[in-house]
Amino acid sequence: MAKTRRSRIMFATATTVVALGAAAACGGVQRNADTPGTGPADGTPRAGGTMTVAYKSDPKTFDPAVCYDATCWNNMRMLYDRLYDYKGSTSELVPQGAEAPPTVSPDGRTYTIRIRPGMTFSDGSPVTAKDFAYSFARILDPATKSPVRGFWTGVAGAEEYGKKPEGTPKGIQVVSDSELRIELTQPNSAFKYILAMPHASVIPEGSGAEAATKPLGSGPFVFKEFSPGRQIVLEKNAKYWDRPRPYVDKVVELLGVNPDVALLQLEKGQIDLMGDPIPPAQYLSVTANAALKDRTVTIAKPSTYFLTLNVKMKPFDDPKVREAVSYAVDRAFLLKLVNGQGQVANEFLPPGVLGHTDEKLVHDQDIAKAKQLLAEAGYPDGFSTTLYSWNTPPWTNLLPQLQQDLAKIGVKAEPRPLQQSTFFELAGTPGKAPMALSFWVADYPEGSNFFQALTACAAAVQGGQNYAFSCDEETDDLVAKALATDSEQEAQRLYTQASTRLLAGNSLVPLYYGSKTEVFGKNVGGYFPQPVWAWDMTNYWKTDGKPLG
Repeated sequence: MAKTRRSRIMFATATTVVALGAAAACGGVQRNADTPGTGPADGTPRAGGTMTVAYKSDPKTFDPAVCYDATCWNNMRMLYDRLYDYKGSTSELVPQGAEAPPTVSPDGRTYTIRIRPGMTFSDGSPVTAKDFAYSFARILDPATKSPVRGFWTGVAGAEEYGKKPEGTPKGIQVVSDSELRIELTQPNSAFKYILAMPHASVIPEGSGAEAATKPLGSGPFVFKEFSPGRQIVLEKNAKYWDRPRPYVDKVVELLGVNPDVALLQLEKGQIDLMGDPIPPAQYLSVTANAALKDRTVTIAKPSTYFLTLNVKMKPFDDPKVREAVSYAVDRAFLLKLVNGQGQVANEFLPPGVLGHTDEKLVHDQDIAKAKQLLAEAGYPDGFSTTLYSWNTPPWTNLLPQLQQDLAKIGVKAEPRPLQQSTFFELAGTPGKAPMALSFWVADYPEGSNFFQALTACAAAVQGGQNYAFSCDEETDDLVAKALATDSEQEAQRLYTQASTRLLAGNSLVPLYYGSKTEVFGKNVGGYFPQPVWAWDMTNYWKTDGKPLG
């Protein structure tokens, strides 16, 4: 959930050199002209005060193994620690719950990790390797119903553990209270990022049953209250290992607040941060508001918006029909409909994700070429179909224009905007959605995250997100080879080959890469957006707080 300008950070360890870094900031942070810096090094942190934020929706859970919605995602970073985390506004990994970067065996399959000494949970109990092993094993336990179990199935013994979840998988080994060893079945260069996902947050051994409603973590804040539909209250963890952080004493998260109302509250100084994006209808007024100029930032998100064409449904089982659709789209005009927030896609992977290439792998709009392909496929007069999407912006902004673009080549596409949960169920069911408009924001800045989730043969199943239901084993093999290599240059080459092969089949048509504009309150100090996490509340402060010390 990075961008180009990749600065590879190398950490020397006892037996090998481990690359934890990748990609500087996700496209970087762009501020309006003359905006003062808001990075963690800008200004002097101050202590105390309450940071108030507003969300439209409640979190579905506080259990890190299950969390996958925006509200709980930000709470995971405040309540828990992981072995590794992202540095500032970049996608560079740094040790957090770990003492140092992992020591990786020469074959790339074994990770040995030293736990940071002196860490405790907020109740004062020590954090040990057993707690991490327990937390990771829960993800692989089918009873947990973790949405990211697939990220961990490469751990040795994961399959057997799924059938009989007792203890921990054989690939997750507690060497001592301060040392953890993880063995994989094959090399996976993206595994370091998986260790930094919110789902890899550590909870006390044996506490899984209470994590959803009574979270206990080692993070910078302590859970105090959750009143559904009203508010969440977190307080500073006085025992946090990274003192004097966090700087604020309390975080109050207001729930059930419409984003239009939240924006008005922020402008009036009633809240400090918005948990939801700026409403599209308010975007131009916000960016043109002189009073908000110094408090508006834009960050390029590692995200791709795209169309899928279901290769198991007629007429999209015909490669020429899919190619015709790929020539119908006017990407530049679509980008205007979302206020220019992003850039036109030139390939599948977005900038800043390892594997992105500047090569142009997509087709420009060419109506004559598209009509010719349809005629060759036996559809000289076009055909009728259905195009599904979510029923919220930006999808509702894009649907009418896509309908018009397709009409120009004779394709009559009926738009069907659906509620998010309904869309996921329908698009992920074989034989239901001939065309789908969707997107993906990186869970971590590595190309495999996009391929494995959206195009892999393993994802072309009921409930998966390969909405095209395409399966190309050669593309899967290229991705597997990219994960296995310890050379970033070789991985780049392999991912480019995979993208080229994928887009030649036109089962997925990239449209644009997204960006996000954020606005923060006048009393917020040290603010910077985080490309993967969204916020970094640990490093923000209230400008009307007290001097540190």
